[in-house]
Amino acid sequence: MRRAFAITIAMIELGGCGGSSTPASSCRGNSADALWVASDYVSAEVGGLSLLEGVVSQASGIDLGGDPALAVSRGRAFCVVRDQNALVELEPRCGTPISRVLVPSPAGATGALDPQDVGVAQNGSLWVPLFEVPALVVMSTSGALSRSLDLSPYDSDGNPNASSIAIVDTHLGEKAFVVLERLDAQLIPYQAAWMLRIDVATGIVEGHTELAGRNPFGPIVAEGGALWLSDPGSWSDANEANAGVEQFDPETDATSLVVAESALGGSVVQVAVSASCGVAIVADSTSENATSLVTFDANDGTVLSAAANSPLTTPGYDLEGLDVVGGMVVVGDRRRADLGYPVHVFGMTDSCVLSLQRDLVLALPPVSVRQAP
Repeated sequence: MRRAFAITIAMIELGGCGGSSTPASSCRGNSADALWVASDYVSAEVGGLSLLEGVVSQASGIDLGGDPALAVSRGRAFCVVRDQNALVELEPRCGTPISRVLVPSPAGATGALDPQDVGVAQNGSLWVPLFEVPALVVMSTSGALSRSLDLSPYDSDGNPNASSIAIVDTHLGEKAFVVLERLDAQLIPYQAAWMLRIDVATGIVEGHTELAGRNPFGPIVAEGGALWLSDPGSWSDANEANAGVEQFDPETDATSLVVAESALGGSVVQVAVSASCGVAIVADSTSENATSLVTFDANDGTVLSAAANSPLTTPGYDLEGLDVVGGMVVVGDRRRADLGYPVHVFGMTDSCVLSLQRDLVLALPPVSVRQAP
């Protein structure tokens, strides 16, 4: 059963370095298990999913641009509005927008910043990697620019293409780990990607690690004391040695491919991990980049269901948005069904076997699904 309600919110768009608007509303109705954002690349919507009740909630009255992404860190949730250089903070229990702030530009930067992700530090500051500008900006709790880290030395072309961040408490203190894709001007992964380690207290870059896979794509997934990465490499080749699912240890900086893309049957688009079960979306190497849902053992990398025997496949690049929520696998599907665009909810056994439980329907194609913090 699908039930939706709309929440109208008066939002304030801030200029300059800006600040955060006053929270405008709180959740109404059921609290959500998962948050979602959907977009047709012109407009976007956001809301929550109550998986057991089969309820979809949707917020309205806020401009989310055409290129949004969800980010969750330290119990807070955001919609990163990449094409508007903005962050919209969401009520973590249901996805209601509560504030909006513009990402401040580093000194000398003009034009699009293309913020990709946001990490929250213990002191409440927001750390935002920029893709179009070689910088990581740190925003104070008021939304002002408190620090900007120049990333231009980390790629010979002057922009290492920072794409995702995880802020982690380690035995050496709070550290920010930032993925640098290090692509060329045509966004081709011609060289190794790096993981940058930054001390949060001082803002000092302590070093970098060459990643095992190339072209790390999508959000970093923190699970079981490890950081998990999706490394598709080249989209036209699903048999590369340096592509697959990667596991990075934030305590030691050790990293390795847990499972190769050749074993999964496609380039890894996104990964989710819960205990010993790993789930991923993979895309084949055809011009359509057809997607499939696959599973693997997160402890030893054994492939449990590859693209060839997937419980969910599509004819094109259609699966987008993935997470494990309360033992259920939630995956977005950009193919229109009778009532809209489905978010598939699979049950998952202890042996990582998936079975479809229900579909929840959105008005726009899903782009991101995350467990509510």
